[in-house]
This record gives sequence, C-alpha cells and structure tokens, in this order.
Amino acid sequence: MARVTGPIVGGSHGWPFAAAGDGRLPEGYVEEEYFLEGHAVQYALAPGGEYAHDGRWDVVAREPSRFRTRFLVRRPVDPARFSGTVVVNWNNVSLGFDFVGRLRDAESEVIASGGAWVGASVQKVGLDGLPDAGARGLIGWDRERYGTLSILHDDASFDIFTQIADAIGPDRTGADTGADAGTGTGADTGTGTGADTVDPMGGLVVERLLAAGESQSACRLATYYNAIQPVTQRFDGFLLIVYAGGGTRIEAAGPGPALDSIPEELRSVINILPFGSHRLRPDLATPALVLNSETEVLWYLPVRQPDTRTHRLWEVAGTAHLDGGFGEGMEAEWQRDFGEVVSMPLIEAVAGPPNTLSYDPAANAALRHLWSWMKDGVPPPEQARVELAAKPASGSQPELLRDEFGNAIGGIRLPDFAVPTATHVGASVGPVPDLAGTSTPFTPERLRALYPDHAAYVERYERAVDEGLAKGILLEEDAQRLRERAAAAPVP
Repeated sequence: MARVTGPIVGGSHGWPFAAAGDGRLPEGYVEEEYFLEGHAVQYALAPGGEYAHDGRWDVVAREPSRFRTRFLVRRPVDPARFSGTVVVNWNNVSLGFDFVGRLRDAESEVIASGGAWVGASVQKVGLDGLPDAGARGLIGWDRERYGTLSILHDDASFDIFTQIADAIGPDRTGADTGADAGTGTGADTGTGTGADTVDPMGGLVVERLLAAGESQSACRLATYYNAIQPVTQRFDGFLLIVYAGGGTRIEAAGPGPALDSIPEELRSVINILPFGSHRLRPDLATPALVLNSETEVLWYLPVRQPDTRTHRLWEVAGTAHLDGGFGEGMEAEWQRDFGEVVSMPLIEAVAGPPNTLSYDPAANAALRHLWSWMKDGVPPPEQARVELAAKPASGSQPELLRDEFGNAIGGIRLPDFAVPTATHVGASVGPVPDLAGTSTPFTPERLRALYPDHAAYVERYERAVDEGLAKGILLEEDAQRLRERAAAAPVP
C-alpha cells in the first residue's frame, strides 16, 4: 500500500507551493501538506478497444511504476463543522506548474459549506516543470523540500489520483502509514512532523469524495470517468469545469487520436484527444456535472448529451474559459512563490479587453447541488443551453445565436449578463484565437437608453438575481454579494 508522510514542513521557502494566501482560508480551517509514495498501476485500452464516441472504454492494468508526490489538504479542525464531503482537485499543469484551481478559497462553496479540499499533484510536469520553465515545477522551486518527488510518466496519474483518494477517503484507516511517517521532507531529514499513524484528515469522518478539475485537468478526469471509475468506484461524483469534450489518451504514447494543435514533442505532456470527440459514458451510477463557459460551447457541441439522472450540462453564457474570476487571488500567491506574476499569453493576445464576467456563482451553485446529488440522489435542476443560429451550410462552422447587443442567447444567464452593461463574448472576436474572450462596455448613450437612472438598473438587476435563485443557478450568499455590488455600480 502507498505510504503517507507528513505534515511536511521546512524547505528553502518554508511553505508549500501554492499555499493559501492571506485571507484565503477562514478561521477554523487548517492547511497541511503530505507526501504519498508507492507503486502506481498504469492502464491501457483493453485488446481490441478504442476511444469510442459513447465513452465506454475498457482498460487493462499494465506494469506499475514507483512514484512519490505531494498533496495539499485544507480542512476544518472541528469535526462538528465538517460536512463529510472532500473535493479532490486534479491540479492543472498547463502553465508548467501546479495550478490548484478556484474551488479552494474561503468564498468557495467547498469551504463555505464545511467541506474539505485536497489538491492532488499527479502529473509529471507539476513536479518537474516544462522543459523551458523547470524552476516552476515543485522540484525546481524548492529542491530541499521536494527533491525526492518523482512521477516517471503521466500514464501513472490515474492510479496516483486513486491512491490519494484512498489516503483521505472513508476507508483510509487501512493505509500503511509507517512508523517514520513524520520524516517527510524532500531529503527525509526529519523536518516533518507526525506520529506512528498519519491521518491527513485529522480524524474527520469522510463520507463522500468529489473529483474536480478544470480545463486540461477536466480532460484527465473525463478519461478517469470513462475508463478508471468503472474499475475503482472511488468517487461519488465528478465536476468537470470548462471541459471541451475531449479526454486524454490512457497511454500517452499509445494508439489513438490527438488534438492537432498540440506539437508532437509535447503530446506526452499535454495529451488531449480532439475536442468534441466523445461523450461521458452513460452507464455509470456516479453523477457528473459539466460546467462550461461560452468558449467551450462549439467545441463541446458534437458531444452534447441529454441530461439524465447521472448527467448535467450547464453552459454559462457570456463567460470565457479564462473568466473574469480566473487568477483572482492568485497574483499575490504567484508574486510570493515566483517573485512575479506569471505571464499568460492566452490572456494577453486578445482582440479587445479580456472578458470580465465570472462563472464562479454558477460553480458555487453547482457544488451545492452536487452535495445533494451525491448524498440524497437529488439531481441539479436542468438549465437552458446556449442557442445556435440557423443550421449552417454543409461543412461550415455553427454560430451562436446573438441578440442586438452581440450577446449570446440562451444558456445560464447570471445577473451581470442578464442585465447587460457590455457585450461579453466567450471567445475571441478577432483573428487571434484565445481563451480569454472579450468584454466591450456599452457607450454612455446606450446605458442611458437601457437604464434611465440608477434605480431602474438596480430594479432590473434584483429581478435577475431573484430569477437566478429560483432557477438554482445562484446561492443566497452570492446573491447578496451581487445585490450589494449592483447597488454601488456606476450605472448608468
């Protein structure tokens, strides 16, 4: 069995990479880092198998490989505060380092509801960094702390993710923690802490595990759902955020299609199947919710599937893949960890000001519904999907249906979009493809025509908030924040 060590302390920096910044965790929560080491099974498609469109992928186990990695835990200290649910986040490595996502902060529904969050470092790039930016990988960032970490290949990532779930899940007491569990720094110099038995959850009674990931990590989770979850049955629910409808190959170097835009030399690192190439398999009892921005609508279109007792698709109109909430709070953490804010060309190379809308309120509502779905079998409410213009001529690209302001019609319409003050587009309107979209403010004349005075704007906005609550796309906590922001907004 895998061996857990920690909590980990020390290192040249003195804190875990991507540790919560000031104010990012509420009082009563603790953040700790642990190491996990052992052997990870690698998988392959079963003989004669293929990446079928319906997502029913059968796998066989291949030879295991050794690994040693880390995971972050953010949990309540008081058992009475704990909801019983842990979100296990597949950390994204598209930037060449562990990006831990948007679900782990104080205002996230994960923390607000008393849940726990675990950030799982399961891919080689997260440890080693990209070839031209190795110093941002865990090992290059703090060799003293992380120098003994190793993942030989991403083919092991699926089983490593499973083993992290085992280490923090309902049946974790069976894990082999070892008598030297506290000596968990990169060089095993004894600067960790702990007793003979290490419990990363501090004795909390864990009842449910939700697997979550966004963008590239959502692609990895789609493959886990289709191929690995039927074998392991480790997770009680899945949340895929900004997912383009293409998982990853189970064997990075194995047979199967690849996304054309990924250079051959990077396909073992960014191993993604073509967008819109397959559905999530329909024969699992495990619920899965896909939360997409407007950017993914056309990519995902070929694999849109009906909502069922185990499947939901929410499309948030007007928002972009890298939405207005992306990086919020991260800049300070990156400045602390790297001494600079990481440059992200896909945000900078846009045909106008980047999209300012955030789908965070819809993500929080989706999480609240997922708790009930996993616990009581009550699925989230079905939501309207973004509408398409008339069917295009054969061979041409479909287009989204837009209103007189250039805003998409249909889909989830958060108040800032339902009561518009700008044209919000989820993908670039210019020749340079990007993930940041655009937001073009209305002219003062148009604002005055729409909202004769501030009271008129606030009245319409509050109606949109009430509608969002009724549809289940807003939580009351977020609704109150939105109302307060609208009351202070300089509109018209």
